[in-house]
Amino acid sequence: MGYRPHAIGRSLRERRTRVVGFMSANGNLDARNAFLAEIIGSLQWACCREGLFLLLHNFPPETDPDDIYAELVCGRIDALVVHISPLHPLTSMLSRSHLPVVAVADVVPGIPTVVCDDRDGMRRAIAHLAEERGHRRIAFIAPREPLGSACVREETYIEEMERRGLEPLVIHVEYEDSAPSLAVMRSMADPPTAVCCWNDLTALNLMYECRHVGIHVPKDLAVVGFDGLLDPRITPLRLTTVMAYWPEVSRRAVELLRSLMNGGEAPEVTVMPVGFRVGETT
Repeated sequence: MGYRPHAIGRSLRERRTRVVGFMSANGNLDARNAFLAEIIGSLQWACCREGLFLLLHNFPPETDPDDIYAELVCGRIDALVVHISPLHPLTSMLSRSHLPVVAVADVVPGIPTVVCDDRDGMRRAIAHLAEERGHRRIAFIAPREPLGSACVREETYIEEMERRGLEPLVIHVEYEDSAPSLAVMRSMADPPTAVCCWNDLTALNLMYECRHVGIHVPKDLAVVGFDGLLDPRITPLRLTTVMAYWPEVSRRAVELLRSLMNGGEAPEVTVMPVGFRVGETT
């Protein structure tokens, strides 16, 4: 007879929309951002496997946090995956709300979070450079912004360098702009022979800057990234990097959301394993 269930009616009866929201409080949902593209695509697939739908939330930077919160808890979504800083005003609101929420990538106190193993990844990067490649002067490029995962990577870098009796050298830049860091290193009497970057795009930008000024990678400067997001077919060299498996992070986040939606619990922090890929830059 051509009958089709009425989605709105079913939602009213079940008191569920079967919709999971995603919001990044760190900027617009730009598909050209490799991290966000990977997270969104992986969340969509994970939701599909659970019989859920994914709704993307994007707000202008000037939007009042109270208005954003009101939109998120108005009943349009059953649960939310969020990428947010612990310092963002929305964090405390969401941690106290009735809405099931899981954060990804950066630990957010009060909200169950799924992260990659930033500490193990950085330990493996330093071990590769110091023990396998013999570098003693290893720098770390980090963002000025207090991004949770980047802070953990920076802390672990310092710990690993000091544990080996090596001097840490942290250079802070504006997000992924690695050009100033190269100028800082070149001005040193004893410049680093290797660099760990807080993410892959920073490493890629550094490689292009090195090419521009005639520094050969890895002969003059070894470079290690973190994330494993860049397609090696479009980079000048196959990047040595820590492989963060964001599809697994996303899958686990949706599983935890499903548990919360059904009245269950979720651990405060879930740490997913990482890998390490040796490329041509070390």
